[in-house]
Amino acid sequence: MASSREAERDAWLVLAAVEGVGPRTLSALVGAAGGAAAVLTRAGRGDWRWLPPELPLAPQLRARLHAAHRPAPFAALAARMGLWMLTPLDASYPARLGVLPDPPAVLFGRGSPEALRGEAAVAIVGTRHPTLLGRALASDVAALMAGCGAVIVSGLAIGIDGAAHAAALRAGGTTVAVIGAGHGHGGPRAHRALEAAIVAQGGAVISELAPATPPTRGTYPRRNRLLSALSDAVAVIEAPARSGALNTAHHALEQGRPLFVAPGRPSDPATAGCLRLLRETEARVLTGPLELLEDLGLSVAPVRAARGSPGEPAGRAAALAGLRGGERLVAAALCEAPAGLDRLVERTGLEPGAVSGSLALLQLRGWVQAIDGTFLVAGVLSHP
Repeated sequence: MASSREAERDAWLVLAAVEGVGPRTLSALVGAAGGAAAVLTRAGRGDWRWLPPELPLAPQLRARLHAAHRPAPFAALAARMGLWMLTPLDASYPARLGVLPDPPAVLFGRGSPEALRGEAAVAIVGTRHPTLLGRALASDVAALMAGCGAVIVSGLAIGIDGAAHAAALRAGGTTVAVIGAGHGHGGPRAHRALEAAIVAQGGAVISELAPATPPTRGTYPRRNRLLSALSDAVAVIEAPARSGALNTAHHALEQGRPLFVAPGRPSDPATAGCLRLLRETEARVLTGPLELLEDLGLSVAPVRAARGSPGEPAGRAAALAGLRGGERLVAAALCEAPAGLDRLVERTGLEPGAVSGSLALLQLRGWVQAIDGTFLVAGVLSHP
């Protein structure tokens, strides 16, 4: 027999599946009746005396609540798709969503729910049609933030979103994708492999929409409020005058999240939206990955030796073993010989943005130094 908590959670899922019951209505119903199970019990008896005057329900909605039954219609489909479901009744439900007046009644996800509860999270958003410079900046910011332990949050769209997710993975970090449709429709086909990699590396792909829900013009603004709410700060890399990234930016400001915007040239349509944000809002200028790191109070803790006495510098082999992803590849390449950015791209097979991000992390550790555009090992890496 299910516990009272499990029964309440099941009832919550049933209510969330009723057409016309959004997060705010669900919360109001539960508050008025004293629980989700109580709503279903009273609605099933046709008893509406508990409804307060400020919560009128149309006859059609009353009829749907009266006919609501367990289990929730989407539960079987979610199970077949291997999705987990989180409600505000679950301990793993992300506390950051408490900033919303209408937090999702249910989150459907694939991957690790714990990715939603990281100590630090940064959203990176922008246009679906970025310039090469914009894509490189998104990669640099994502790689550096992920390398510092921050979860990278974005929308899995082609363009800036995809660049941010991919760079976070290459840096050995964790990333969360919030999609604007149910999991039955998912993100772009071109990102199927990226989606699988996000899940495989401990991240998550989530939606507040039931699995069979198709994307519409209205689902993406709903998605955007989650992008900002799940993050401690939002970075807008490139956004033209009409861009969903601007919607995410305004949600961030409403939610009290710090907003950082990369500027652009006044004549460049690719960044017209960015310039408008900087002119009309309290957004701060994003001048580069290292400056953003400082603004957010994040730091890179040096990797300690796996051997030797406490406080003793690690040997080169132990230091390399403690690195992950792009950092390890770049450090190993520089241990062979000094090199510039282009040569490091050739040696490692990484994209320029990923190499730049890894170099920034290594410089922060004090393990790499730059002289006239050439990078050399320093610190522990200079001692075989």
